[in-house]
Amino acid sequence: MRKMLLLSAVVLLASAAQAFAASSICDATPGNLVLNCGFEGGTYSSTIGGFTNNSVPVDWVPNMGFDLEPSFNHVNSGNQHSGNFDLSIGNFDNQPLAMLSQTIATVSGDTYSGSFWAFDGGANGDPNAFLNLVVDGNVEVSLNDTVGAWSQFTFSFTGTGSDTLTIEAQTNPSEWYADDVVVTGASPVPEPSTFALLSGAGLVILAGMAHRKLFA
Repeated sequence: MRKMLLLSAVVLLASAAQAFAASSICDATPGNLVLNCGFEGGTYSSTIGGFTNNSVPVDWVPNMGFDLEPSFNHVNSGNQHSGNFDLSIGNFDNQPLAMLSQTIATVSGDTYSGSFWAFDGGANGDPNAFLNLVVDGNVEVSLNDTVGAWSQFTFSFTGTGSDTLTIEAQTNPSEWYADDVVVTGASPVPEPSTFALLSGAGLVILAGMAHRKLFA
C-alpha cells in the first residue's frame, strides 16, 4: 500500500511539474482575456476551401490562408518566447494572407490594454514582409521584416462588448513567430453619482453605529 501511495504521489508530482513547465508567462498575467495565450493548450484540425491544417491552436480560428500552408502556419516548438510552444504564421507574398483570430468578451466603452511578442524568422530578407495585430478590423500594431529577435509590442482599444483579435502575416523566405498574447481591462471606476451613493450609505451606517453606542 505504501509503495502504491508513493508511486501515485510521484505520478502526480511529475504531472504537476510537466504542466508547470508547459505554462507561458502570459498564463500568469492576472485578468488576461486571451485563451491559449501562449499556444500551449493543444491543437485541432481545420479544413477550409479544401485545405486542411492539423495544427491550429485550440481557442483560435483560422482563415483559408492559414489552412492553405500547414508547413508555414502551425503551433511551433523550438523558437518559443516562453513555455514550450509558439505560433508560426506567414504565407508567401503572392499567397492569400494567413490569419488567426479569437473573439473575446469585453465591456462596451471600457479601455483594454494588450501586448504580444513576435519576430520575423526571415528578417531583412523580404521588404514586403509584415505581421499585423488587428482588433475588429483595425490594425493596432504593424511590424516589418526588421524585427529579427523576440520583441514585445503593445496596443490598446475600446471594448465593444465582443471584440475580435487577429494575427495576420506574410513573409518570404521564413515565417513570423508570435507568443504570449495578452489583453487585460482597466478596473472600472465608479461614476460620481455612485461615489455619492456609497458615501451617503457609509454615513448612514456610521450614524447608526454611533447611535447604538450612545444608547447602549
